[in-house]
Amino acid sequence: MTTLQAPEQPRTPQQVRHPPHRHHHVPVRWFFWLVALSVVLVAGVHLAGGWYVAGRIGSGALASTPAQPMPAFDDVRIVKVTRTSVQLRRGPDAGDSFTGAATYGLAWEGGTGLVGPAKVNKDGTVTRSFRVLQGTAPFARQPAALDRNVWMGDPPQAFPLAKMDVTVGRLPAWYFPAGPGAVGTVAIYVHGQNGSRNNALRFVNAAVPAGTPVLAITYRGDVGAPNEPSGRLQYGQTEWKDLEAAVDWAQQQGARNVVLVGESMGGAIVASFLEKSTRRTMVSGIILDSPMLSLSAAVENGARHGLPGGRAVPASVLWAAEKMAAHRYDLDWKAVDYLDDTSWLRIRALVVHGSDDTVVPLSVSQRLKRAHPELVRLEVFPGAQHTEAWNTDAKRYTTDVRQYLRLATPKPGS
Repeated sequence: MTTLQAPEQPRTPQQVRHPPHRHHHVPVRWFFWLVALSVVLVAGVHLAGGWYVAGRIGSGALASTPAQPMPAFDDVRIVKVTRTSVQLRRGPDAGDSFTGAATYGLAWEGGTGLVGPAKVNKDGTVTRSFRVLQGTAPFARQPAALDRNVWMGDPPQAFPLAKMDVTVGRLPAWYFPAGPGAVGTVAIYVHGQNGSRNNALRFVNAAVPAGTPVLAITYRGDVGAPNEPSGRLQYGQTEWKDLEAAVDWAQQQGARNVVLVGESMGGAIVASFLEKSTRRTMVSGIILDSPMLSLSAAVENGARHGLPGGRAVPASVLWAAEKMAAHRYDLDWKAVDYLDDTSWLRIRALVVHGSDDTVVPLSVSQRLKRAHPELVRLEVFPGAQHTEAWNTDAKRYTTDVRQYLRLATPKPGS
């Protein structure tokens, strides 16, 4: 018997069962996790990179490691030497000066000498004109130092002008008299970051024979000077007091006026003195050589090749590094920027700067010139590296300095 099924009744919409709707939450959840992970990674990179670069700022710009009068013999190695020339091979600490087209001092165990611009050889060595200034000639394979300071040592070896060792407050200094009679105007030389009084000798050699005595000072943290309490360079924020002591000393010796000469960081010390000291009325002239008037500008310039392999530090990482450096080293970036407010410059100034300066960019001096076009005489030395105007063109440097000193020295009775 055949069984017949009843016809299926149509179902109402409420009776229709649809497969469950699947919400695709997993991909969205992963997207948010990826975004969060990216944020963490970027933050981590900036924290790690900023900490590393801040450490480089601390060790490269703020650490107090004062120079010795005689440099270490690790820049170059002697290949061959004659009475008039020397062939040099690059050493572990050789800098841009190794191939520089400038005059430098050469020091080795047993003597010092003067070398001329480099001629680069096919094997990477350089040949320079050469003459012994003091001691005996070097020999092949002997290590040596190549230095912008032609006259090295304490006392300076082979320097042609007489000096007196004096004490300025609690600080040792060298005084170079310009001859008998009234002192009149004294030039006070303030060396740069981790430098020494030897840095002043190129200027001394230009100024003293023309009649201007020079006081080459030390300041806190230098060899033989009291320590800076912070243990770090302060870019004029504390060192200006040592310059003030030098101005007082000059006045006690009979000086009616002083010309302040600031090299590199010494320029920051001069600017800070002019901002803060009541003794600035003694100043009749200002000479700045590659002045570090903006630490942030120097740091940003160095950051262009600040990573391993010469790569640039990303701007956002540098920003983080500057914030970290301010916290780690108690560094007030605004206080050590003397270009934000240049009202400290109230008299005519001579500024010399090399076009190839990779430490303090030429733009720093150009900004000062733009701020005071009527006061600043900016002399740019083509091809000169940091504080190497004299080394690149000693004749022009000497002429510029002597012309300015004549203008900055008040005439008797004036």
